[in-house]
Amino acid sequence: MERLGAALSGLAFAVLILGGFVAVRVLTRLFYSVVLLVETLALVGFAALIGYLVYRILLGTSDDPRRSS
Repeated sequence: MERLGAALSGLAFAVLILGGFVAVRVLTRLFYSVVLLVETLALVGFAALIGYLVYRILLGTSDDPRRSS
């Protein structure tokens, strides 16, 4: 009975270690996905900002109230 208890304890320990590896792998992939999403959104935002600035420069319009169009 003592050997059975030791075997079950060893098995539980192995499952715990492997479960920890799986949990770390899942969290790492989740973190990578979040970082990739944030990078993509930042790139789209930056491209929109540059596009807006180029659009305003090419149109030659100004928000300055002293300038009359």
